[in-house]
Amino acid sequence: MESNKTVIFVSNPFGFGPTGKTVALIEELRHSWSGKIVYAASPMCQETLPESLKNTIIVETIDERNEESLIKIFKKYNHPFIVCTLNRLAIKSAKNLGLRAFFIDSLAWMWKEIPEEYLLADTYYCFNLFGIKDRLPPKDNIKVISPVFGHLPIPQKKKEDLILFHIGGFKNPFQDQMSLSYLNLLVETFLLSNFKIHTIITGGNDALEYMKSKINNPNLEFRTLDRNEFLKKLNEAKHFITTSGLTATLESFALHTPTSFIPPTNLSQWKILKLLIQAGCANSKIEWHDFMDNEIDFTDFTEKDAVPQFHQLAKGAYTNPQYHQRFCQLLLELINSHPSTVNSTRLISAAGINGSQTIIADLLPYLG
Repeated sequence: MESNKTVIFVSNPFGFGPTGKTVALIEELRHSWSGKIVYAASPMCQETLPESLKNTIIVETIDERNEESLIKIFKKYNHPFIVCTLNRLAIKSAKNLGLRAFFIDSLAWMWKEIPEEYLLADTYYCFNLFGIKDRLPPKDNIKVISPVFGHLPIPQKKKEDLILFHIGGFKNPFQDQMSLSYLNLLVETFLLSNFKIHTIITGGNDALEYMKSKINNPNLEFRTLDRNEFLKKLNEAKHFITTSGLTATLESFALHTPTSFIPPTNLSQWKILKLLIQAGCANSKIEWHDFMDNEIDFTDFTEKDAVPQFHQLAKGAYTNPQYHQRFCQLLLELINSHPSTVNSTRLISAAGINGSQTIIADLLPYLG
């Protein structure tokens, strides 16, 4: 088997979830291999890249959702190995060029059928969550693994007087702009809260700058954290408040940090929250129907169709005084809550945490 001398990692600019897994895999490979590692990413997907890692790899700025941009970077290097995280176009482009490629799908449990492009990969990885093993087709290249975390700190038993409030990247390819109504609801609540302990609001730069411009509170810090900083603060925090994205949620569970959930902003978050509720891992949460009369069942929606509906929900909540007031009240109660970690610890113990080690162990034989 001919050895590959370059590995190119490609994520998906859908919030920070795919990026978090990609950065974890880059870190894992860097610990094990001294060859050429390329991270091909848009500016948003570079926001959480640690400086210490950035200095040891090659960062190429591309548009991950543009086929010409992907092919150009794949051709720039001599027969690279491609590792794709939730990027359909990247795996398709790689295989059209005859390149070896892995595909990481953290949302396999969400699909009615796994997209056929995903299965073009030499190995297709999905996470051991939400009963996925019983729903997979009989394909030799499918491998069920533990979720991808990379190098997590040892869980801190005694948490500090810190709240970590995470809104995620707050952008995705299916929306032209940020949901300002959602951000305004958060801002209104933050203005009402006295925040007696230090609270870090983290997420995408643009969303944080918007909120920061409207709030002046010495106990509130608005900061986009790189992956290592995020994990450090997540481990220290006595309370993690987040949208129900999979990566940050599972990292919090693995670090035994009490976790609460604010209303979902996209379809995958909506479905994850429903599954977490079923598993008893989301007793501290706010759903849209908790403060609005209209209930939307997103079960049969596509992500593309769902995102505008979430925008409309946020707009409806912000412009309706009754909904607006109720949301602020619920969020203030949630900020002051003390969630249990019993069920979340049980879930992550069953799923495992060594997915990144498994993928890199599979990758190394190709690299000589």
